[in-house]
Amino acid sequence: MYQRYLLPGNTSREDFLRVGRDYEQMLVEGMAALLNRFDPSYPYINSKLNLLTGKDFDVQDPIRGRNAIYGWIQGRGLEALAGHCQWMTASGQGEALVPGLREMMRVVLDRMREVWRQNGERLWFFMQPDGQPFTLGPGGRPVPFDLTADTPFGFSDLFASKGMFAAACALADNEARDAAAGYIAAVEDAIWTGRFENDQVTLDPKNPVETVPGRRAHGPYMIQIGTAALLVLQGDARGIPMGLKLIRHELDHFVNLNGRIADFEEGDMWEATSEDGRPYRDRNGAVLSDPGHALEFVGLALKFTDAAKRSGVLGVIQGAEVSGMEDVMPGLLKQNFENGFLGKGISKAFDLVGRKAMNSDLPWWNLPETMRAAAFCRQIASREVEWEICDEVFLKCHNAFVSHFVQPELHLMAFQTLTEHGDPVDIIPATSDADPGYHTGLSMIDVLSVLDGHYLRP
Repeated sequence: MYQRYLLPGNTSREDFLRVGRDYEQMLVEGMAALLNRFDPSYPYINSKLNLLTGKDFDVQDPIRGRNAIYGWIQGRGLEALAGHCQWMTASGQGEALVPGLREMMRVVLDRMREVWRQNGERLWFFMQPDGQPFTLGPGGRPVPFDLTADTPFGFSDLFASKGMFAAACALADNEARDAAAGYIAAVEDAIWTGRFENDQVTLDPKNPVETVPGRRAHGPYMIQIGTAALLVLQGDARGIPMGLKLIRHELDHFVNLNGRIADFEEGDMWEATSEDGRPYRDRNGAVLSDPGHALEFVGLALKFTDAAKRSGVLGVIQGAEVSGMEDVMPGLLKQNFENGFLGKGISKAFDLVGRKAMNSDLPWWNLPETMRAAAFCRQIASREVEWEICDEVFLKCHNAFVSHFVQPELHLMAFQTLTEHGDPVDIIPATSDADPGYHTGLSMIDVLSVLDGHYLRP
């Protein structure tokens, strides 16, 4: 049973084991809810649940209803289904759900492959159930359009390519796996050749996401590190040089290391650069940092390095590079957590020039992502002072998450967004669909792997 266990200041092995049991319950209940909502006649992951009211969204709502298929959610959901099935089978927790979840994964993967082929082997942020991409016109009404060879790749392609690959591997579908691997390669090429743009449609005025000429964001490189980790974990050695290149690019262009930017603090991470390679400044002179994205980067980078070290094919030079990358991660964890943590959660945006929050809303996703980062940092840290930092970050994120976000009465799902005062608010972080086990579930599975092997305190 879920206990909503809060970590005390002086944590022990038993404390972390009790936390782990709560996480297991979250994972099982979250997947059970998704499975109960699934109907093969609607061959998509259905998380169209209002997390403020506990009721389904109005079917006719053009943004929240069943006619709005988010490419992000379907891709993330496929990866989450694959990861949860693997964890359930290995741990024995929720094992009775696995056959139904695998059937759901099969139906959704097949449908997404149909839609992908229909759109010229591409996907989009907003699609109708028949696969037609759309954007929002005046009054927020859907405006259909067609993807062409000239349409830049976007995050729907990134999330879907790795989700389809993960699902194909889980289902032992070699044809679908090979097709998804080709899709991953196409996305990778687009990222490096400048043919990648954010396909997200702004649903929160305080979080504008439109493409700005001359602004080069780090998001695609960061998320693609997760793809590289997935490839390595599936025995595909091509993921190792891919992941190293992505992490190196992030550290070289978006992180303040060794005082590179004198006006910033060590370990600061910015969201974008200008064409000259300097941190991008908005019209007011602010430099945007999303602390959650920075902390997500730490977690994904260390997930990759952990997989690479376990792969058995890491070369000597590559191993030295991995060690160098790992050395800086505890500092990045500490700095970006301090930039963003407001007591009840981590803020959406922080100005590295003014050293203050630009958007003090607290999305749910950055807390489990930061717990993953802290756990992996704790695993590779070599000094006691670093262990203490990792433990403190983990404790504060865990306690904030279960105290303010997790809803025991609603499948242990989390509110999407809180104000800085801890009040739930109807603000869409990226999609109105609830998390299908991606940010929360996959992060918790990785945390459990560290707790099982090392738990955070010796």
